[in-house]
Amino acid sequence: MKRVLRNTDITTVAADALIYSTNVNLMLSGGVGACLLKKFGNDFQDDLYRQLGSSNRRYAEVGEIFISNRPGDPWHLIVHTIATDPMYHTKPETVSSLVSRFFDICSSRADVRSLVMSPLGAGYGDLDLPLFLKIVSEVTERFEHTDIAEVIICCDYEPSYRELVVASESINTQWEQEG
Repeated sequence: MKRVLRNTDITTVAADALIYSTNVNLMLSGGVGACLLKKFGNDFQDDLYRQLGSSNRRYAEVGEIFISNRPGDPWHLIVHTIATDPMYHTKPETVSSLVSRFFDICSSRADVRSLVMSPLGAGYGDLDLPLFLKIVSEVTERFEHTDIAEVIICCDYEPSYRELVVASESINTQWEQEG
């Protein structure tokens, strides 16, 4: 499995599946969500509100995922996650669970071989980037013998990207750097 750290806007990366973190309101108001909204319009937001509304709730729960895979989307699968509570706290075990579930879902689909992700809970939340990279590295090790061929972690903020690069040098899993 190829593992890549990339300094770029995640919405420009060609991959089969995308995972990112949003808030408990499912409001695409910042980070990757805002980029998706700006680049692809209100369909992403409307889809999330429909999903939440169908469960008769006003808020999503931390650790919950919402899946989109509508025709015409740039990715076959989009996984919207709630990694952070309303007070911006992120638990490492929540991120580990979300990433593991994402890999489980992706490994069961024939149309998903490349994955792109933002650092869940590390921008909008308080999870530090080295810990996020360690969590993802551990999950990728467990899925090494699946058909997942590539995992890309994107940071469009240069200092965050550099922090991931430095962190990658101290873990056993090899990450390539692009950017």
